[in-house]
Order: sequence, then C-alpha cells, then structure tokens
Amino acid sequence: MKPLLDLLKGKWLGHPLHPILAHVPMAMWPGALIFDLLSQCQNGDNAMVRLSFYAIIFGLAAALLAAPTGLVDWSGIKREKPAWKIGLYHMSLNLIATLLFAVNLALRWQTFREASKVDRIPLLLSVVGTLILISSAYLGGRMVYEYGISVARMSKKKWRKLAAGGGANLPPE
Repeated sequence: MKPLLDLLKGKWLGHPLHPILAHVPMAMWPGALIFDLLSQCQNGDNAMVRLSFYAIIFGLAAALLAAPTGLVDWSGIKREKPAWKIGLYHMSLNLIATLLFAVNLALRWQTFREASKVDRIPLLLSVVGTLILISSAYLGGRMVYEYGISVARMSKKKWRKLAAGGGANLPPE
C-alpha cells in the first residue's frame, strides 16, 4: 500500500504528482471551448470540431489520472483545517466538470467526424464545464498558496538549510 501511496504522491519525482496531471484538463477543456467557438465561425470545415473532440478526450484521460493523486493529497489534510473543506469543494467541482465533459463527449460521439460546427448543447456544456473548472482551479490555488498544501514536504531543517544557502534572513529557531 505504501509504494502505491508514494507513487500517487509523486515521491519518486521529488514533488507532488497531482499538479502535473491536473494542468492537462485545465488546458485541454478550455482549449476545447475555444475550438467550439471557432467552429461556429467556420464555413463547412470539420477541423475545429475534431480538435475539440480530441481535446475533451485527452482532458478526460488526464482527469482520470489526476483524481487519485488529488485524493491522496487531500486525505493527508487534517479535517479540522480550513484547507480540508476547500479541498472538498475543489474535488466536488472537478467531479462535476469531469461529468459535464464526459456527457459533452457522448453527445458529440456520433457526429464529430462530419459536423462542421459544434451543436448548441455541447457548446453550452463546454462553457459551463470550463467555468466550473476555473472556479475549481482557483480553490486548488488557494490550497497551495494560502495554506501551503503539498508545499512543505521537506523537513523544517532542510528548508532552513536551503533558505540559508540562498542568503535568506532566517528568524531564530
């Protein structure tokens, strides 16, 4: 069990694995929205519809890999800490966004090879899914930058040594 947890935490990389994987859907799904919008301006070309379709697939695959790594990181937060609740909201929003993009993909499945523009419902799902994803990313950023989640993985002694090596003005211990 410990080797699996260490793998999911990214210990083999020397830093958390979740941010690496989470950035893929954060790029792919808004990218799909941009392709959807561009498809509305096309005159019979199918390229934007296909690009959007494949961006959604790639984002879903990465989201399925990012979810367990985020869950492992979140499970290490004490329940009484404010970051735990923020993490719960972050995870819930990500699950909703993932479900929206999975439905979005299913609605496109039959027509993505021939359609010259994305239909209204998948376009709306891309807009809503992207807005939810951005909200979730904001919460993820708060967890890291406001509460330091997954930042201080080294011991205090190692951080002080690094800071001293960089010439930081350290407070007394």
